Amino acid sequence: MRRTFFFLLGTVFALSACSTPTLTPTTVSVSPTTPPTSTQAPTLEPTAMPTEAPASTASAQVVFVSNRGEDPNQSLLYILDVDSGEIKEVKTGFENILYPKWSPDGSKILFTIPDVWHLYTIAPDGSNLTQITDFRSNNADWSPDGTKIVFQSDAQNEPENVPDLYMVDADGQNLVELLDAPDTLEFAPRWGAGDEIIFLSNLTGNVEIYLMNAISGELISKVTEGKSSIISANISDNGERIVFVYPQGGKMTDLYLIDRSGELGSVVRLTDNPTRDSDPVFTADGSQILYSSNASGNTDLWLIDVDGQNATQLTDDEYYDAYPDYWLPSN
Repeated sequence: MRRTFFFLLGTVFALSACSTPTLTPTTVSVSPTTPPTSTQAPTLEPTAMPTEAPASTASAQVVFVSNRGEDPNQSLLYILDVDSGEIKEVKTGFENILYPKWSPDGSKILFTIPDVWHLYTIAPDGSNLTQITDFRSNNADWSPDGTKIVFQSDAQNEPENVPDLYMVDADGQNLVELLDAPDTLEFAPRWGAGDEIIFLSNLTGNVEIYLMNAISGELISKVTEGKSSIISANISDNGERIVFVYPQGGKMTDLYLIDRSGELGSVVRLTDNPTRDSDPVFTADGSQILYSSNASGNTDLWLIDVDGQNATQLTDDEYYDAYPDYWLPSN
């Protein structure tokens, strides 16, 4: 049995209360480089599809990080074909990788190098490796049109491991600081619909989910208010629903859904096990959640319906599989 390899998130959760900062986007010059109570899940009405545009028959592709290479202490990049179960490595030349994210068109994979905390992109076939940042950057996501990238960084005027939010063009140009709050954590931005992103912050005490406009810098709302700090979150492509990870004591965590409105009545508990369920992301149509879990005794990839039913294991082996992201090719 190979030794399980765990990864550090690179963020210290110092939960000190402070007032909400002024959110003023600031242009920065840089040189580019080459939970809650379970409720009944809402009924999901299918959307009618035009007869001339049938649903995609292509297989979903899951990019993820795993230690299934020759050295179990390295976290490398892999792609899983969901239909066939085939797994192939994307050779990046790096020994450790975190937070891979598909570009909206599937032509690139965005990821973090934890050794130096820089952002890179690469094509799924391992070509066109491109460095996006040359300063401490982490936990990034694409805009819906693939032209911009949001991420966390403590490289400007923040204390180390107390990041703020930034945005940059997909080619590494035009860096903008979205939120400048040096005394609090703002991290893990995820892009929803249009110009809206969610992020995690301890602006008012515990780490909660916030919704903001990435272009104007307007803080739209605080989505959650809980007794414990939220660990991670993701938002659906249509921007209406949010999935998040909530602690259950010790190392155990479960998955929950909530509407963007933050209404308590919209909360759905997806998992309720003495396990560690994490890294959730919506599938393309929003009907399922892809996540990692040690429910089978080892950390593997899983899918579950948004009503908490039909949990399906995608990988089942001795390796550590985590940080998945989902992409469905069009016909």
